[in-house]
Amino acid sequence: MKTSRKVQLSVLFAAIGVGAIGWMNGCSQPPATKERVDNGGDVSFALTLAPGLSLNTVTYTITGPNAFTKSGSIDVSHSATVSAVVSGLPAGTGFNISLAGTATDGTTSCAGSAMFDVIAHQTTSVTVHLDCHQAPTTGSVLVNGTINICPVADGVSAAPAEVVVGSSIALVAAAHDTDSGPSPLTYSWTASSGTLSSTSSANPTFTCTVTGTATLTVTVSDGDPAPGCTSSASVTVNCSGHNDAALAYPTTTKIKHLVVIFGENVSYDHYFGTYPNAQNLAGETPFSASTAPANNNLATPLDVTAAFAPIAGLDLLNSNPNLNAANLTGATNPFRLPAAAAWTNSQGHNYLPEQQAYDNGLMDLFPKFTGAAGPPPGAPPIALTKGLVMGYFDGNTLNTWWSLAQQGALNDNSFSTNFGPSTPGAINLISGQTNGFDLAHVSKPPAMMAATHVVADGAGNFSLIGDTDPFGDACSTAADQNMFVGKNIGDLLNTASITWGWFNGGFDLSVTNTNGTTGCKRSTQQTPAGATTAADYVPHHQPFMYYASTANTQHLRPSSLAAVGHSLQTDNVTPDPANHQYDTHDFFEALSAGNLPAVTYLKAQAFQDGHPGNSNPIDEQNFVAKVYAALQASQEWSSTALVAMYDDSDGWYDHQQSPIVNPSTSVADGLNSAGVCSSGKQQGGAAPTTPLNGAAGAPAQGRCGYGTRQPLLVLSPYAKKNYVDHTLTDQTSVLRFVEDNWLGGQRIQPGGSFDTIANSIGNMFSF
Repeated sequence: MKTSRKVQLSVLFAAIGVGAIGWMNGCSQPPATKERVDNGGDVSFALTLAPGLSLNTVTYTITGPNAFTKSGSIDVSHSATVSAVVSGLPAGTGFNISLAGTATDGTTSCAGSAMFDVIAHQTTSVTVHLDCHQAPTTGSVLVNGTINICPVADGVSAAPAEVVVGSSIALVAAAHDTDSGPSPLTYSWTASSGTLSSTSSANPTFTCTVTGTATLTVTVSDGDPAPGCTSSASVTVNCSGHNDAALAYPTTTKIKHLVVIFGENVSYDHYFGTYPNAQNLAGETPFSASTAPANNNLATPLDVTAAFAPIAGLDLLNSNPNLNAANLTGATNPFRLPAAAAWTNSQGHNYLPEQQAYDNGLMDLFPKFTGAAGPPPGAPPIALTKGLVMGYFDGNTLNTWWSLAQQGALNDNSFSTNFGPSTPGAINLISGQTNGFDLAHVSKPPAMMAATHVVADGAGNFSLIGDTDPFGDACSTAADQNMFVGKNIGDLLNTASITWGWFNGGFDLSVTNTNGTTGCKRSTQQTPAGATTAADYVPHHQPFMYYASTANTQHLRPSSLAAVGHSLQTDNVTPDPANHQYDTHDFFEALSAGNLPAVTYLKAQAFQDGHPGNSNPIDEQNFVAKVYAALQASQEWSSTALVAMYDDSDGWYDHQQSPIVNPSTSVADGLNSAGVCSSGKQQGGAAPTTPLNGAAGAPAQGRCGYGTRQPLLVLSPYAKKNYVDHTLTDQTSVLRFVEDNWLGGQRIQPGGSFDTIANSIGNMFSF
């Protein structure tokens, strides 16, 4: 340790002429002074040291005005009193003298300084105190211990590095510890924004909650308590887009948004009869396809009872059973319709005629029972007969559809849930139950409605088999109007607080079209032929209007764009007037605003819905392409499935007999014989003999199905690509997907609704 002693040094200065300085150093005795009387001068030094301390030399340095400096040393090793003279100091003020010395023990040093003035011909006296310090002594100590090498954080990886707000990123920390540390490595994470699934895991999940970049840092430790024995690494990720409420809903798959385009009146063979091979005639839009898996169509019929193996020797294009003479002038093989003949009449597609066209499985009486003649312009002469029902399009007209099939998954074994037209198909899409009229909300007693619309169910109520209008809809004009009891998928989604909406072209009655039409009379001319002008909104195409719980009979508008998909307004208290029923323009606006509901149904304006007579494949494709492009350009696409499907077949010929999974023996049936619809191919066993329960819980007649085969196409980042799925599905397979994905497998009516027995569309995805 350091010690100090103080030695007082008194210094006398004599300045005569130029001036001189002298000093005396001592510890206990006062200084002795002797003045000079001539022009010279001297100073007597009396040096007394503390006991046990002696100095060898005292050095001095004098500084003064005008950069004056003078230094020297005095040997004091032999005497405690030394006489010496320092001369040459000019008279003046502001001088400083610094003294220093080292004791003979070699460890004690003394130093001090003082200010003084030099006055001519006078002796100046100044006192300097010297502080003496001893240097510390040194020693040694023996330390026993072990060496720990701190861990090293090698880095952090993030996959993907950019997601939309609400999505998650998988993080992986890489670290090593050369000596394995005193304990296993531990991890501690921090995030500049967002949330982490676990802050102490090597592989947590980060979820974006706000837009912008987020810095994620991991600190690795091996348990060493020493400060700084840790290592850190960081990664920056990007959170883009907007908050998407649908991403927060728990789902069983990666699909967070389902968008269903529900088109009108197409059979599978009518659109995909020769897919993927088009004729590519001169002057037509060419279609060049990648090799596609075999699909069960006119060109390559497959055996549904033998694992979809090719059927040798069956030539449906050139030797078709509909050459049957019973079809009279309409007897024909299938024939190709060119794009110039895209505009056609609608075919017959009521419940009984579709069954009769099947002719107990012979599939040979389509012209007789569902055919309707012409026009279309530019078509072969046979199109001017009921043989038009045998016409089909290929990729030169259906370029969009066939191209989409190459990009996604196409199902060649999907059927309408029941035989019959649009309204039963639409009701099956949302409830799987066309039985159970709400007798308090009908335009007339159901027994007095048209036999093509309604049939008694044998249990005291009625089943819908045709097109009625929804009761109370401001735009309903049909004589037969009704509502249903029971629930639909909207009710189930509302209970679970899942956003959803039905977006129907022409539903917004406040819009005025360019042709001046507005309200329920809004209309648009079909293109390209311009042959007809159809009302944009068709009441019997809007299934949710048939249920009091989900109806919006006055077509009230949503309270705000932010309320689209929600039951309540943005105050979360007041019911929203739209009640989940919107116009198609609301879909595009909500999508653009980042408010796409979890479950969305789209019905185009009538001129684009595909229904022959008021639409055509070209207009229909334009709508589908617009929806597809908008979804792909949105942040929601990464978690979206787009499903394109149909309400009925329009009666168009399709060669594949359907399985009968629900029989019926009403007066409206006629599949196997008069009054009987009980069996078909692909049963997988004996046909059921008891119908599914109606809304009241008893077996109900009038729901024979499956009906005619229709296209089913799935497009998604998770859809299998250029894939043909043979899974047996129907319209309620999509309903079942909604129930399975968002609702934990809840069904509309176990034992009664078709979703209870439907297969899933899950095989069309790859997660």
